[in-house]
Amino acid sequence: MKKEIRKLLLLGVMLTGIVSSCQKDKSTFPDPATLPKGLIGSWVEVNTLADTVVFNSDNVHGTLWLQRGYEIRNGYRLPKIGSTGYEYTISSDSISMIDALSCSMQGGTYYFMMDETNMIINTGKFSEYIETEKSILTFRKIK
Repeated sequence: MKKEIRKLLLLGVMLTGIVSSCQKDKSTFPDPATLPKGLIGSWVEVNTLADTVVFNSDNVHGTLWLQRGYEIRNGYRLPKIGSTGYEYTISSDSISMIDALSCSMQGGTYYFMMDETNMIINTGKFSEYIETEKSILTFRKIK
């Protein structure tokens, strides 16, 4: 009986270690020194870790993609509402964006600041679907 209890306890300890080692540590980001410089790449919003912007170009204008993850709707795995592409133009301290996939071509001009050394972008909240009350969003480069 004692032998079986020990086995169960050992199994429980092992499973706890396996489960905790598989959980992602959301507080760590890649070392900025290991990432390529410039806008090109993926940037995650640091407060919720739920939204990512992807720049495909270092140009002052182009297309960025807001990726909000996936959800099951009507039995299909689909991008979450609000995932879309934006045509952008960057000036010294602002970014003008137009929802490229919207019929109404809605958009606006928002605060924009890039700290290339620390791989951080600060921008005004440009999408109503980003679930935070903050008016300035912080994105950190992840790849």
